[in-house]
Amino acid sequence: MMRADGANRGRSGISARGKAGAGSRADEGGFTLLEVLLATALTVIVMGAVYGTFFLLQRAAGGGQQSLQRLYEAQKTMDMLRRELEAAKGPMTVVDKEYFGHKGSTLSFTAFSPANGVLSTIIYSARATEGGGQGETIDLEKEQKAPGGRTEKADLLDNIGEFSVQVFSGGKWVRTIEADQPPQDIKVTLKISFKGRPFVLQEIAAPRIGNQL
Repeated sequence: MMRADGANRGRSGISARGKAGAGSRADEGGFTLLEVLLATALTVIVMGAVYGTFFLLQRAAGGGQQSLQRLYEAQKTMDMLRRELEAAKGPMTVVDKEYFGHKGSTLSFTAFSPANGVLSTIIYSARATEGGGQGETIDLEKEQKAPGGRTEKADLLDNIGEFSVQVFSGGKWVRTIEADQPPQDIKVTLKISFKGRPFVLQEIAAPRIGNQL
């Protein structure tokens, strides 16, 4: 009887220890409610930061693309004007103006237009942006009058900082002139905003028709 009781106590002790060990392992392998909540909160914070960074990068990329497109349009306009000035023939008029503190010249001349190959009167002019002095910018537009009375108008660039024209006459650069023939050199300055900063493009054109090469 004593042996049986001892054996039973031994088995009971082993069983109790086994249950205790199993319970402790279960406790070690699980998560408390507080741990789950903390993990969820950290996940939300990390995901929010990731998404915020992604949207900021996407917005910056979009703004950069718009800035590059604007720079491309400005360069294309300057290249077109330079080619037209090189083909200028006959009278040329330059009038210096100012809008909201920004220089905005008016340039009128006759040239063989690369677009249609005929002699046309071409006018580049700056005008005040809609909204008056609040905008504090100007727009650049072009008007082309072909033989037969056909007139074409185009808005080239908006919200520019400067469009100024100077011609080399009498040994110096002047901003206003009315001449029967194109001057030897014509300097055009265009200022735009590129990535939030002023960016200046400049071309010097030398008309080839009627001038000594």
